[in-house]
Amino acid sequence: MAKDNSNINHGQTNTIVGPNTELRGNLIVSGAAIIYGTVIGDVKAEGLVRTAQDSLIRGSVTAKEAVIDGELEGSLTVSGKATLGGSARVVGEVKVDILVIEEGAQFTGKCKMKGAKITKDSMHSSTNSHGRSPAHDEKETEDAT
Repeated sequence: MAKDNSNINHGQTNTIVGPNTELRGNLIVSGAAIIYGTVIGDVKAEGLVRTAQDSLIRGSVTAKEAVIDGELEGSLTVSGKATLGGSARVVGEVKVDILVIEEGAQFTGKCKMKGAKITKDSMHSSTNSHGRSPAHDEKETEDAT
């Protein structure tokens, strides 16, 4: 018989990985999760994933929202808002709708944001027919005189 998930509150925290806990494997949560310990594997939540300052995740995190204050080595995919707190250390690819990086956070990797696209028209407005900016041509003109 199929499990009825119609009454699940996706904002409700229903999974906590404690500070002295190491989980090896994937964590799939129909709601929100708080990570105080270590997860070696992927974390997938239909709600919020929150990591504490001394936490560690080696794997991908996929969630509706995320607040990262610990260490993440892997990808972060969030359909809403992701916040890298002041103690966050993230190495990997981040794909989000909205990204907040607080002072002190460390992020090394790629970031892809939904809706952020460069069009040909926007590229042509800042370059001339030689592919250089107008300011570059002005500098060459001044040097030639």
